Amino acid sequence: MTLRLNPSSVWNAENTLLESLISESIAIWGQDFFYIPRTLVSKDNVVGEDRLSQFKHAYPIVCYMENSDGGFAGAGAMASKFGLTLDQTAELSVSRKEWSKAVGRFGASILPNRPSEGDLIYFPMTTSLFEITFVQHQTPFYQAGQLYVYRMNVELFRYSSEHITTGVEEIDVFESLKSEDVSVNATPPSDSGATNATLKTKKADQFWNPGNPFGSL
Repeated sequence: MTLRLNPSSVWNAENTLLESLISESIAIWGQDFFYIPRTLVSKDNVVGEDRLSQFKHAYPIVCYMENSDGGFAGAGAMASKFGLTLDQTAELSVSRKEWSKAVGRFGASILPNRPSEGDLIYFPMTTSLFEITFVQHQTPFYQAGQLYVYRMNVELFRYSSEHITTGVEEIDVFESLKSEDVSVNATPPSDSGATNATLKTKKADQFWNPGNPFGSL
């Protein structure tokens, strides 16, 4: 009887060399990013969201953009009923070894062993904030019997009142610029028609006829 070892459990000099070459290639041809783990506060298990999420840390990391033209994919600028929106997506590859050294060892991510869907990626070159929508953790598939990179599908982040306090000013500014929370800067105008005083004044100016409440018909 011949025992067949699980390829993922065997790590030899060839794997070490290949991992080093891949990590070096990403470091040379990649771009500087910040990885921002999401901290769940009160997850809604029905819709799978947590609008009270917090982003408290930002870790510098190098990723390689897999897009063939070196830019962003997606539909680009689009006109919608909410105004002009921008649809940008990308595929980023990061070395498993470097991610563990830069992020994983702190245990701040939802999934401590790999990048997690819902975490954020900040690209300083374009000042863009992206959200991870899917992590392909078996691509490329077992080169020389091992896995060396994580490939992350990302899209532009749609802010929905999460707290962003990473200590990096250019990232934290998204909380004030992109807020949809009505409590932010919610100072009512001084001459609002919805205030009680205004309504009482307008009521006093109107003639009320109980016998004909709808006016002259």
